[in-house]
Amino acid sequence: MNDNITEEIKKMIAQKIKTIKGSQSYSILSNKSDLTAARISDAANNKIDFRISTFIEIAIALRINPQELLDIDFDFDKYYKELDKV
Repeated sequence: MNDNITEEIKKMIAQKIKTIKGSQSYSILSNKSDLTAARISDAANNKIDFRISTFIEIAIALRINPQELLDIDFDFDKYYKELDKV
């Protein structure tokens, strides 16, 4: 159960990266951070499980507060209530 939810949340965060990225190329974002274009692309396409340092570098490249990447449409309260029923 948790694996599916984790994957769903990862997809939402990856989509958030793409949305905020807009038409900027991954190369441009790479120039604004300490990440390669491939690494940013892999994160945005949900191909990797990335570390918190990568998460922060992506936010830096996008010039946003890292918190914005976690602003996703997922009802954690509902999910936790379901977990606690078990």
